[in-house]
Amino acid sequence: MKIRKILAFAMALIMTASLAGCGGSSSGSSGAAAAPAASAASSAASSVSGTSFEPMTWSAATSGADSSNFAAGLYKFGELLKERTGGAITLNVFPSDQLTNGNAVDSLQAEMEGTIDVTFQADGIWSNFDPRFNVLILPFLFSTTDQVDEKLFNGAGGQYMIDMLEKEQGVKCLGIGENGFRYITNSKHEVCTPDDLKDLKLRVGGSPLLTRTYELWNVDYTTANWAEVYTGLQTGLYDGQENPVAVVHASSIQEVQKYVTAWTAQYSCMFLTMNGDLFNSLSDELKQIVEECGAEACAYQVELTRQQCEDYLKVWESDYGMQVHYTTEDEVAQFKALSDPIYEEAVSKYGFTQDLLDMFID
Repeated sequence: MKIRKILAFAMALIMTASLAGCGGSSSGSSGAAAAPAASAASSAASSVSGTSFEPMTWSAATSGADSSNFAAGLYKFGELLKERTGGAITLNVFPSDQLTNGNAVDSLQAEMEGTIDVTFQADGIWSNFDPRFNVLILPFLFSTTDQVDEKLFNGAGGQYMIDMLEKEQGVKCLGIGENGFRYITNSKHEVCTPDDLKDLKLRVGGSPLLTRTYELWNVDYTTANWAEVYTGLQTGLYDGQENPVAVVHASSIQEVQKYVTAWTAQYSCMFLTMNGDLFNSLSDELKQIVEECGAEACAYQVELTRQQCEDYLKVWESDYGMQVHYTTEDEVAQFKALSDPIYEEAVSKYGFTQDLLDMFID
């Protein structure tokens, strides 16, 4: 299975760096988005045989609810850490950004300052510190998950973003997870072409790049707080919203929507990061274990997220009576034509660098 090969390759790079006396290097270890390889897991487990580590408890925050795919990635990370360190490392997970009163940006700030040890947050949250993290929101940047794997998880683009985190934000990136492609849902009718959006009031994410896209599609939109969206949809204040499937399902939005448009218009990822000073204080052996566990946890989370997308769409159809529309090439071409100006504005208006764009755009 291809996804297993990606993780095995990442593990090999970690082991090579360790043997070369470069413990703590992130090269090749953070971008893996693959299912755990049995041989890699066995190797990692045996590496701590007969070794004892100082007991430590680390705090971990994410914006996702306790049942979300975000939290699942952190719980897996904690499970692997406890197993590989003989119970020495305990990871306390705080979903819904409980430590910062629900504020994801504050969670990242707290991690950088050292009052939170680990976070698993979306690229859009990191864009508050550097607009280049918005690059994946460019409309139709990817057309398949294979392209995501090639350019983000196992490519130069992903490594560029990891370097941005480590060199400019001062955190250690342990892996990239998946938020997913953002689908439109609404309660009025199918959305197949830009014309179908003209009579809808949609709640969209607050990224300037995202709102600019919907402006070009001539959409009446709001950027209301996510906590208000379910009630707004239920009462008819908004007709629809856009978000990855797992996020929608975790908030029960399917209960108050009838139509969903499945497409690849925008994509969002997650970054598993750790306070840089804390990571650098660890022994080389423990650094290696933490990196391996981070890569495996993100691999697990990516696979889980993609499976949930498939499963939840089926549940929405069978249990909630939703109608799913999969966009055709001709339909996508109409949206692309309208959103082309964003690519012309990418460097001058949205803070992207040309070298970053070149890593994602063919």
